[in-house]
Amino acid sequence: MASVACQRRVIDMESVFHTATGFSTAAYRKQFGSSNRSLRQEEIFRNALRTYSKGAIIVCNGGFPLDTSSQGLLREFSTSHPVIHITRDLRSIHQYIGTDESKVQELLALSTPVFRRCSNYEFYNLSETNAAHLSIAPAHQPSVPAFLTLKRAEKTFFKFLSLVLSSQNTHVKVKSMAPTLDPGHFPLSYVDLELRHYTCAVQVHLSDLISEDIDIEELEFGCDAFEIVIEPMQFTTDQAENISKSIFRVRRSTVTPIIYHVKPASVDQGCSTTSYLANLWYGLRMAPEFATIDLAMDEELIEAIVSSRGSTKIIGHLHAAMDWYDMFWLEKYDTAMRLGCSLVRFTRPANFMDDNAAIQSFRNLIYAKSHRIPMICYNTGRAGRRSACFNQVITPVIPEKLRNSADFETKAQSNPETSWLTAREATHILYASFTYDPMEFYIIGSSAGYSLSPAMHNAAYQACGMPHHFDRLQTASLNESVRELLRRPNFGGTAISQPFKIDAISLTHSLSRHARAIGAINTLLPIRHLNDDGSIPNADDVEIFQERNQSGPVKALFGDNTDWIGIRSCIRQGLSPANAVRPTTTSGLVIGSGGMARAAIYAMLQLGIKNIVIFNRTIDNARKLAEYFTKLAASPSSTKLFPSFVQGSQPTFQILDSRDDPWPSNLHAPTVIVSCIPTHAVGEEPSPDFKLPTYWMQSPSGGVVIELAYRTLDTPLTKQVREEASASWICLDGLNLLPEQGFAQFELFTGKRAPRRIMREEVLRCWTDEQGRPNPSMVRTRLEAMDEREP
Repeated sequence: MASVACQRRVIDMESVFHTATGFSTAAYRKQFGSSNRSLRQEEIFRNALRTYSKGAIIVCNGGFPLDTSSQGLLREFSTSHPVIHITRDLRSIHQYIGTDESKVQELLALSTPVFRRCSNYEFYNLSETNAAHLSIAPAHQPSVPAFLTLKRAEKTFFKFLSLVLSSQNTHVKVKSMAPTLDPGHFPLSYVDLELRHYTCAVQVHLSDLISEDIDIEELEFGCDAFEIVIEPMQFTTDQAENISKSIFRVRRSTVTPIIYHVKPASVDQGCSTTSYLANLWYGLRMAPEFATIDLAMDEELIEAIVSSRGSTKIIGHLHAAMDWYDMFWLEKYDTAMRLGCSLVRFTRPANFMDDNAAIQSFRNLIYAKSHRIPMICYNTGRAGRRSACFNQVITPVIPEKLRNSADFETKAQSNPETSWLTAREATHILYASFTYDPMEFYIIGSSAGYSLSPAMHNAAYQACGMPHHFDRLQTASLNESVRELLRRPNFGGTAISQPFKIDAISLTHSLSRHARAIGAINTLLPIRHLNDDGSIPNADDVEIFQERNQSGPVKALFGDNTDWIGIRSCIRQGLSPANAVRPTTTSGLVIGSGGMARAAIYAMLQLGIKNIVIFNRTIDNARKLAEYFTKLAASPSSTKLFPSFVQGSQPTFQILDSRDDPWPSNLHAPTVIVSCIPTHAVGEEPSPDFKLPTYWMQSPSGGVVIELAYRTLDTPLTKQVREEASASWICLDGLNLLPEQGFAQFELFTGKRAPRRIMREEVLRCWTDEQGRPNPSMVRTRLEAMDEREP
């Protein structure tokens, strides 16, 4: 997986040793003795680290023992390169090896400390026994096939690699990462969490996370980050296992950043600084996006941690009883900034409501500084809830279930840092205080009356505690009444559906770079605040998110496109690890030439697919589309749009004139096929009843077919994949696409992370066919697939 994603060759040290000596390491030891084996191994290992220091993945597996000298080489190598120790639960290793469990446990007890000393990162490989956990439910299969079982492991590992490789402590730069590892595929990914307003992080204790039946997605609803709280107990093997497993379960189940918080050591509770540091250092090996550090510690220790943080942003944390007017807090803020912290978090127990006024005075003092870092600052306890509500950056909140539990008061009083606030309460107060306003959203199109978008978005608003409303506007033209709607003070944004995805560009004053490249939009946003120079903020500027949920005069309209994001997500979900995108061999087929076909081609290019074939009933339109993207890929802007083109060849586009044409002989058979044509009659145009020629589906490893429409699910194409194609083909449809692009729209509309499961489930529950008939069996199958997935 790493080799394909990073586009690097794999160097297996056991194979290198065998090539150099003609023996395996075990056979060499038997033939020449341990001492000679160690000397030869060190020599070969030293040469390999020097020869393959760039552009390779060096694997030291269990058959390649590390003696003292080799350990030293690897530790030195880890000062300038990421070295990852991959772990797994004991039971899975035992089942795989098939030997006595006690022997496996003994082996791990001896080897794990060695591997940890030689590495600077750690990945916990969670077991996947089936694919029921996937968000996709193929249109043609009652269950997800076994070859997609590793999809979630792949997704989690790629996320981990993107964090590791983005570290400034390595020679790897973000811009050189493969498209597979690109983390910025949703709008909020472009904007640092700490720069957005009124964000919150759900705080969950490690003791709660280790429960097998905990629903991580449910805990995360309405939140922008997930904070894992660690008690600074003695660091043991079991503690390490629980930390690793919990971090990667959260990362596997959510897309929100992780905050790793070890509670400061307390002498009263028998916690030592040594235990605190051991837990903190270990958590940093998992590359969390954020980690807290106790500002009460020695400054040299803090500096050492900050300098070794990798890609993790450090939050200087301090909980004290000092009055907010005391210079103590300002001094600690300046110290945190001087020591290299990315943020600070100050908390103080509140006894009276007046404490909330004092905290605002301190905030104003910080805001007046010319040079500052983001600050999380609030009072704790029941009396401090008001200050937490109006903290602007990553406010800690507690899960709804915990807030409603019978023993909440007892737990909260035992933890002085508890915020006593849920995400729903924090969101509610923003609207009740007129900080935010209820907004109106729409979908505009000629067939908008059928759209499932209103139900999907309204369910999301309700789940997050937002008083917004999403409605339909079915119209035959973009007339003056539509333009009037777009100027209303409480207009929050609109989705654009057919046939206006290209025509609606005329309504905009600015486009995102993606919408401009595609030449079509599906999202319109109101702009109420212009930049200082009078220009309009871009989609990846923080300003465009900071003014969400606020009414007022509309000064401009901003156009964006989330269709390509949805298509890209579906391609990623449907491709098995065996079909991972390889720039030189992977081929894609796009059927159609309209706005969705443009989005499909753009999604493929973003994934690094460079061999794209277009088929359309009107050949001239297909040629125009190929010419358009050929010019786009050759333009100077392509280096920003498609970073993978910098070091590789330019993409190629070919046209199939008819269904009788053979697949181009110079290309591999396609593994990604996207149909962007209607599946139902449009006006006087009958349904095309399109099927693929079998000689276009000759990929030996199968692939993914995406039928973008969802009004008709049982189409000729989906029937064909179900009945004629090999079992290694997956067919997804518009019910998979709609939520995926909707997540990105929700982020653009609200500036918040979307409650993904809620939106997926609502789409399925509300679906009916052209005659208004539901399909309970289909809905039940897909819902069960989501309900059965592991947390």
